[in-house]
Amino acid sequence: MSSITLHNLEDSLYAFLKRKARTEGKSLNLTIQELLKESVGLKGKAGKNAKKNDVYAELCGAMSREELRKMEKAEKEFEVIEEGDWK
Repeated sequence: MSSITLHNLEDSLYAFLKRKARTEGKSLNLTIQELLKESVGLKGKAGKNAKKNDVYAELCGAMSREELRKMEKAEKEFEVIEEGDWK
């Protein structure tokens, strides 16, 4: 797999990309990759590392902001310490 570096991005473009990535709960790199694929008509076509990347995301806890909010809500009860449980 290859890598590229982009230079001299306008501040407004960089801000848009960062905001889009944050809103979608994705990395900046993944957001740019998806936008590039979509712009050249490759969206939805799996590359040779697609399966590996899916497994990586699953194991490393890639989740959207909504999923994170739901998880934090579900874990809230574990933050309460019941003193009777420690006697």
